Amino acid sequence: MKLATGFLTLFSAALFSISSAQAAFVENDYNCDLSLGEAIDCGENAVKVEKKRLNKIYMSAYHTLSSSQKSQLDKEQAAWLKKRNKECEFKQEGLMNNMMVYQMVGADVCTANESQKRSKSLAERYKVR
Repeated sequence: MKLATGFLTLFSAALFSISSAQAAFVENDYNCDLSLGEAIDCGENAVKVEKKRLNKIYMSAYHTLSSSQKSQLDKEQAAWLKKRNKECEFKQEGLMNNMMVYQMVGADVCTANESQKRSKSLAERYKVR
């Protein structure tokens, strides 16, 4: 009986730790298909939230690294930023109109989503919550 109770306790603890680790990173779903004004706010807020999270995770990881690891992470981050900015860039051509505003919001959502992916990757790699 003690063996069965011990096994159940161990099994429950393992399940809890797995679910806790998975729950450590909450993914946001940015749907900014709203009215024009709301869409702009949604996109801008999404970028703010995800950049803040990325910076927090990056700095938490950074403080645990050696000098050479910090240098490597800096290079990796610079390359990732360049790629993200190119992928999510908004190019205004001509006068601003509603369609262009929604394209701008799309660029913001892209930036937020890519930043969220990077945050998750760094959090998992460096065991940051």
